[in-house]
Amino acid sequence: MKARLSIGSKRQAMLLGALALLLVLAVVRWRPGGAPAPSTSASNAAQSPRGGAASVDDESPASAPRGGRRASTRELSPDEVPVIHKEDFNPPRRPAAADTGRDLFELRDPTRPPPPTPTPRPPMPGEGAFVGPLPPPPPTPTPRPPEVTFKFLGSFGPRDHPIAVIQQGDEVFNARAGDTLFGKFVLRKVGYESIDVGFVGFADSETKRLAISQ
Repeated sequence: MKARLSIGSKRQAMLLGALALLLVLAVVRWRPGGAPAPSTSASNAAQSPRGGAASVDDESPASAPRGGRRASTRELSPDEVPVIHKEDFNPPRRPAAADTGRDLFELRDPTRPPPPTPTPRPPMPGEGAFVGPLPPPPPTPTPRPPEVTFKFLGSFGPRDHPIAVIQQGDEVFNARAGDTLFGKFVLRKVGYESIDVGFVGFADSETKRLAISQ
């Protein structure tokens, strides 16, 4: 009876020791920055209750790289390696520009833009296409006095009532203030060196002064 108890207690102690070792290895393996322990030491240290070594799978999650994927170890065959020629190291060539037949060094006038399209003139009043009221008629132009065609040659006679000498072409005659000349002009004032000429049909203020002709 005592022999059975001693054998059972030994097996339990060995099993507890193996479980404790596996727990320590798991903590060290999954700790950040910790390096995984080799699987061979774990397999040698852990033993089954029957005295045999516990088998540890080489494909355990600890031996696999993080991320859940294995690195590809497939080797390329010599036929799969591409052949590199010396021309492969030359810089790429630009496509040749199309020949337009124009000399770059020839001086030519730049292409001028087309002239803008002229805007049609709107219809004026009186035209057939005009729509709207007609403008009022323009004001009557103010009449202008006629041009003086005679010359003043001088004066003589009394100072308070002098006489003017008038020349029209080859004709020479005398006139006093208030006389009408050629049906168009009125002699307003006779002076010593000049006369004031008015116009028939115009206001008395509308006058023109003639000096003695040289």
